[in-house]
Amino acid sequence: MKRLIPTMLVMAMLGLAVLHTSCNKDKNEEPDPKPEPVRLDRDTVSSWLARSSFYITDAWRFSGKDSVDMFKADTLLRLYANAAFLNFYIEKGNGQIMFHGGGSQIPNTEIPGNALTFSLNIRIFLPTEMSLKWNEEMGTLGVETARTTSYFPMIVPGKKGYLDPASFNVKMSMEQAKNAKIKPSIRFIYDDDDPKLGKVTYKITMKPMYQYYRDPGQQVSAKYVVFP
Repeated sequence: MKRLIPTMLVMAMLGLAVLHTSCNKDKNEEPDPKPEPVRLDRDTVSSWLARSSFYITDAWRFSGKDSVDMFKADTLLRLYANAAFLNFYIEKGNGQIMFHGGGSQIPNTEIPGNALTFSLNIRIFLPTEMSLKWNEEMGTLGVETARTTSYFPMIVPGKKGYLDPASFNVKMSMEQAKNAKIKPSIRFIYDDDDPKLGKVTYKITMKPMYQYYRDPGQQVSAKYVVFP
């Protein structure tokens, strides 16, 4: 009997150890709770984007595990991005995307660092035929293409996308943008059905352009900067 008691104690301790390990394993195997989706405020987004200019920096297509840099797949898209600088006409979540009626990149001789500088027409703005409408269910800004134009022959009518809420990073002033560790940008996403690839997702990133110089009395053009 004296020998049986220690043996029973050892077995009991081993049993508790196994039970404890099993409980910990069950706890570890429980999936982490999904984070709450990011939701944006309609009026904040509208006020920050209103009459702001943006430069498209990259466009990607995702299909399953594959990703394609659309600027490399179609070099014409890069030419359009370097010629069409977008401008948001928006109020209370509704509006349209326009583009400057002229502009080009110019040598950076004034802004320290690797900033990109541009000269843009600030008098004439032309339509892209892309409308903006707030999506309350998603908590973000929606965009829809209305029609194809001679300015943007690649646009297909009836395509819907949205501003990725997690990407919304806009600074109100040039100084804030310049000093930010993570430079400001926004990203639009839209899903599509490709006749060859099936379901695909496009992600287009653009960066805000800040006006840093305009000649006194000048009403036609101004200089802008983008922080990569």
